[in-house]
Amino acid sequence: MILEQYYIECLSHASYLIGDESTGRAIVVDPRRDIGEYLDDAKKHGVSIEGVINTHFHADFVSGHLELVEATGAWVGFGEAAETDYPIRRLRDGEKISLGEVELEIVATPGHTWESISVLVRERPGATPAAVLTGDSLFIGDVGRPDLVNLGEGSTTDLARAMYRTVHEKLLTLPDAVTVMPAHGAGSSCGKNLSAELTSTIGEQRRSNP
Repeated sequence: MILEQYYIECLSHASYLIGDESTGRAIVVDPRRDIGEYLDDAKKHGVSIEGVINTHFHADFVSGHLELVEATGAWVGFGEAAETDYPIRRLRDGEKISLGEVELEIVATPGHTWESISVLVRERPGATPAAVLTGDSLFIGDVGRPDLVNLGEGSTTDLARAMYRTVHEKLLTLPDAVTVMPAHGAGSSCGKNLSAELTSTIGEQRRSNP
C-alpha cells in the first residue's frame, strides 16, 4: 500500500496520495493547487491517479482537484451534501472504494462543514483500518471549528452538535491503533489548538485531545 503525506508549512496543509501497487491505481485526497508532486510520485510508484477526494470545501487555500482532473481525467468526489457547479461523484456514508487490495471507506463526519467526510484506509478489504484521513473534523489536539461555514438555514450550534456526534460516535469509536492523518497542522485557522505533529493515533487523541 502507498500512503504518502504532503505537508506545506505556509498553508499548514496536508494532502495525501493513496495507491495500490498491485493494480497501479491511486487516489489523491485534499490536493493543493500545485499538483506536480502528486504526478511525479504517482509516476515513481507506477500508479495512475483515477480519483480525487476533497473531504470538504476548503476556504483557506485553493484546492487542486480541477487541475488534477485536467491532468489525469480523474473523477472528483465530495460528501453527499456538497453542491457544485461541475460534475462530482457524491460519496455516501459507508461507501467503499476499491483500488484492488487497498480499500477506502467513506465516513460522513459533519461538523466543520455539512459535507465533511473522513476516509478510512485499509490494506485489504475487511481489515482493521490502517489510517483515517480526517480532513478538518479531528485534528491532532483539536477539532474543526463549526463557525466558519456559510450556514444557510443551519446554525453554528447545529454544526457544533454535529461535530460532537462525529467525534464521539464515529471517529473515537475506531480502534486505538488507527493512524489519524488530518488536513491541517499548527498555524491553521480551522482550529485553535492544533499540534505541530502531523500524525497521531485514535488512542492518543482519545487520551490527550481536550
